[in-house]
Amino acid sequence: MPRSLRVSALILLAGLAGCGSPESHAQSRKGVAGPNTGFGRPAVLARNEGEARLLQGRKPMWIKVDPQTLGSRTLTVGMEDMPPGDSIGVHKHLQEDEVVFVHRGEVEVTLGDSLLRATAGATVFIPRGTWIGFRVKGTDTATIVFAFNVPGFEKCLRFLSAPVGTAFVAPPAQAVAAARRECHQVRRADGTR
Repeated sequence: MPRSLRVSALILLAGLAGCGSPESHAQSRKGVAGPNTGFGRPAVLARNEGEARLLQGRKPMWIKVDPQTLGSRTLTVGMEDMPPGDSIGVHKHLQEDEVVFVHRGEVEVTLGDSLLRATAGATVFIPRGTWIGFRVKGTDTATIVFAFNVPGFEKCLRFLSAPVGTAFVAPPAQAVAAARRECHQVRRADGTR
């Protein structure tokens, strides 16, 4: 492929992935051929591309695919970096199935009533209504990629995070509880992490 076509293709992919300035987005979409199916915009997203946020003001997270980022009507996909010792408390989603792929590191997984280990390359399937929690093991940051079969939970993720470069203001506990209810998420109340 000639260099000029490779550069044009990279600019187009960057625009579709939400990178660069609004002007570059408009320029990169010029000349895109093919029907708009209404099911979302195809894209290739590099590791740090997507909607970059800091979960609770401290953990890097990227919302990669959802109705807002790429227009998907049926998926939410994101990625999160979890530092050593960090955890995601035990909870369950009432209306969504979830898949978590461990891209890097090692995590201890609470799955239903079992305690399991998942290392880089592992995939965890969590049917709706199943208790799930994660704790990073070892001294390496864990990176997980998560996917939900229906959009919705990304609204809670946005509520509990801030765009990179902006300050996160923790919402009051009542607002967090209301958001979890709206996102159909239940935290385990038995004291389990």
